[in-house]
Amino acid sequence: MEVRDALDQLDRIHDQLTKGEVYRGFRVPTVALIGAMGLLAAVAQRWIVPTGDTLAFVWYWSIIGGTGVTLGFAAAVRSYLFREDDFERRRTRRVMGQFLPCVLAGGLLTVALARTDGFVPLLPGMWAVVFGLGIVAVRPHLPRAVGFVGIAYVLAGGMLIAWLPTEPPGWCVGGVFGVGHLFTAIALRSTKEYHNE
Repeated sequence: MEVRDALDQLDRIHDQLTKGEVYRGFRVPTVALIGAMGLLAAVAQRWIVPTGDTLAFVWYWSIIGGTGVTLGFAAAVRSYLFREDDFERRRTRRVMGQFLPCVLAGGLLTVALARTDGFVPLLPGMWAVVFGLGIVAVRPHLPRAVGFVGIAYVLAGGMLIAWLPTEPPGWCVGGVFGVGHLFTAIALRSTKEYHNE
C-alpha cells in the first residue's frame, strides 16, 4: 500500500502544481485572429443575412462561431501534440475539461432556441453568458485579467437578453465576441508567461 499511497500523493502534488501554473495553450495570435474575424463578420452580416431571416442568422453565426472554436482548439491541440510535456498535457486536459461544457451548452442552446423564431433573439445574449461562464471556469489557469473579460461577457450577455432586439444586429454577436477576444489577446500578451510568443 505504501507505493499506492505515494503515487496518490504525487497525483495530488501534480494537481496542485497544475492549478498554480498559467495555461499557455491559447495562442495570442489565434485569439486575436478570432476577434478580428468576429468584428469582420459583424460588419458583413448586413450583406449576407437577409433581414428577418432568423434561420440564416443562426446558420451564419454558427458557422462563424464553429470556425472560431476550430481555430482556437486547433492551436491548443497542436501545442498538446508537439510542444507540451506530460505535466503540461495534464494541465491542458484539465483546462479543456472545464471549458468544453460551455461550448457544448452553447451548441445545445442554439439547437433548442433556433426551432422557434421568437427565441432566436435570445441567442446572442445566451452565447455571451455561456462563453463568459466558460472563461470564468478556466480562470484559475489563465492570467487574472482574463477573468474580468469573462465577467464582461456575462454582463454583456445579460444586457442583450434584457434588451432583446427582435432582429439582432451583427454587433450583438460579432461585436461582443470580437472585442472580447481582442481584450483576451491583450490580457494574455501582457503577462510574462505569454510575453515571449
